[in-house]
Amino acid sequence: MTTEAFAKVNLTLEVFGVREDGFHALRSIVVPVSLSDTVSVASADGLSSDAGFEDDLCLKAACALDRSRGAAIGVVKRIPVGGGLGGGSADAAATLLALNEMWGKGLSREELAAVGASVGSDVPSLVLGGPVLMEGRGEIVSPFLPDGTPFPVLNLVLCNPGVPSPTREVYANCKSRVTNDASIVYNMRSALESGDLERIAASMVNDLQESAIRLHPEIGDAMALLRRSGAVGAVMSGSGSTVFGLVPNEARGREIAAFLKSQGFAAWSVHAIVP
Repeated sequence: MTTEAFAKVNLTLEVFGVREDGFHALRSIVVPVSLSDTVSVASADGLSSDAGFEDDLCLKAACALDRSRGAAIGVVKRIPVGGGLGGGSADAAATLLALNEMWGKGLSREELAAVGASVGSDVPSLVLGGPVLMEGRGEIVSPFLPDGTPFPVLNLVLCNPGVPSPTREVYANCKSRVTNDASIVYNMRSALESGDLERIAASMVNDLQESAIRLHPEIGDAMALLRRSGAVGAVMSGSGSTVFGLVPNEARGREIAAFLKSQGFAAWSVHAIVP
């Protein structure tokens, strides 16, 4: 059984104070995009994975779902590792969804999201699927737009400057918000409902961006080049180092991605995944 594990971008990412458990309190509008890894699962006597990571979230997800069962998990990687696109979390989410079916567990996506919360902060959002509002340290997720509200066609260009952006360092150097500003989510919701790219771009925010750019100026350079190349707005995803901008259509996205590649960056033309 194979399934696609979709990357994500954060249209907004607000960072509040540190919680009692040591994690920062977050609020983010998370949207899956069409860049994906491929995850396969097959019956086996024990649990194994060829993901090849020191911290293998696929195995962690399988154990969280049912450590008494067996499966061989395979991952074909396309999402850059440590790029702020939730690649490892996407693989874990896909593993949960695939094993839930293969093992006949019968859990709903909401129940699987609760299992995923013990695996990683981005896993619940990617298990639930579609645009979501993520809160807490990532364990509280809900559909972002009300039922029946159309989500606009969003074409984006992702640009990775090729520098590591360790999550722990970025958070340690981040200036957290001291007030809860509800207008950020409200403004993005209103912009998305309008479908206006300029409004959507103007509503994008990432509280980790300043910290990441201080540590790695190349991220700021990538953002500036993305804007100059014709993207509407540019913002960092997650804790970086990937940045993204909006484009009016897929053809323009391919043009900009090709230009960025010619300048030595990794780049992809993608679109938002909406159920």
